[in-house]
Formats: sequence, C-alpha cells, structure tokens
Amino acid sequence: MKQPGWHIWLLVGAFLAALSACETYSFYSARSRAAATPGPETPAAQPEPPPEPQPATPDPSSQMKVLEERLQQLERRLAELEQRQATTPAPGKAASGKRPDKGRAELPSSQPPAVTPAAPSTVAGDRLYNEGLRLYQSKKFPAARTKFSQYLKEQPRGPKAAEARYYLGDSFYQEKKYAEAKEEFNKLVLQHPQSILAPAALLRQAYAYQQLNQKANYQAALKKLVQKYPQSPEGREAQKLLKQAEPSR
Repeated sequence: MKQPGWHIWLLVGAFLAALSACETYSFYSARSRAAATPGPETPAAQPEPPPEPQPATPDPSSQMKVLEERLQQLERRLAELEQRQATTPAPGKAASGKRPDKGRAELPSSQPPAVTPAAPSTVAGDRLYNEGLRLYQSKKFPAARTKFSQYLKEQPRGPKAAEARYYLGDSFYQEKKYAEAKEEFNKLVLQHPQSILAPAALLRQAYAYQQLNQKANYQAALKKLVQKYPQSPEGREAQKLLKQAEPSR
C-alpha cells in the first residue's frame, strides 16, 4: 500500500491549526460578552432623614440672669424713689383765708421753718436696713438676714419692709435654702401686694418650687403671677414659662 505524501500531512496540520484557532476565539469572545453584560442593579442607599428638631429646653442659668437683671432695675427704681422723697419739700401750711391788704407786701418771716426731727425708731430702722443691704451685697447672707429680721421685727410696716423681706428671702435662695426662701417670698406677696417687688417675689417663689421639684406648686405660682400682675415683666416671663411647661402633643 502506498504511503501518503508529505503534502497530505501538511494539509492535515494546517486544518488542525485552523480548528484550534477557532475554538480559542470562541472561548475569549464568550468571556468578553459575559463581562460586558450588566448584572442586576443594586439599589442605592437612601439618605437618612434629618432628626426632627426638639423644642428648646429653658436654661435655668439664663432664667436666673434675666431675673438678676430685673432685680437690678428694681433696685435702681427704689433708689430713685428714695432720692425723690428725700428732696421733695414738706407741704407748707394751708393759707389762713385772709387776703393781704392792697399795697402791702408780705415780709418774709425772720424765723427759719421748724424742722421736725426724725423719730429715733425710724433712724435705727434705716441703719439696720442699710447694714443688712451692705452685708447682702457682700454675700454675707446669714449676717444680712440677722439685720433684715431685726428691721422687720422693729418696723413690720416700715418704709423698707418690702425690700427687707425680699432680700431676706433671696439670701435663703442664694444659699439654696429653697424651702425657707419660698416662705419669705410668699410673705412679701401677702403683706405688700402693691409693692413693685411683689411680682419679682412671686417669680422667685416659682423658681424655688421648681428647685424643690414641686411641679404643681411651680405652675400654680406662675399662674398666680399672670393673674395678679399680667402687665409686669415678671408676668410676661411667667406666661412664657407656662407655655414651656405644657406637655408636648
């Protein structure tokens, strides 16, 4: 039998090489299509909604600052009233009803007007009050309370009684003796309801109840302040505090 020639083997080799090249091309083409095919989309993460704003909580330190400023205003007003009373001349005697003769001018009296000396109790009371105020401003509260208490004992209805009672209560408050403070402020409101310090005393009493965690009494004092002194700065402050104390719906 005749063996195939060399050219036959050459054709077979070329055919096998071409077949191998086609398979390689098909493999890489399939891989390219698979890589180009997009997969299922992953949903993008949604941003978290911003937290809802919470109602502002009243800052006790800012409340105290407002009250201290109000107290300083009251002290200035009291000082102005005292100075005005000291410089106002006493009213003269009523006219006798007689008409002066025509052509005659009245001659001034050669005698100086009589000066009524101040009562000793008033002078002593003023000294006690002034000493108590000096001690209070120096933050020597126990010593200040002693002077104010002595003044109130000697002159319970004296011209400085409301002020002495207020500083007496506030000296307790400054030492965080809130139970004693609220009692003194309550006495001021009951005994001197027309004093310009009465609204401040009621607001201070409400703060004392707040420090004692007596919420019902705190709100009751604020409502009383709004009812009795609605036009005062303390009354308007009490209205704001009552709104803040209402439960959020």
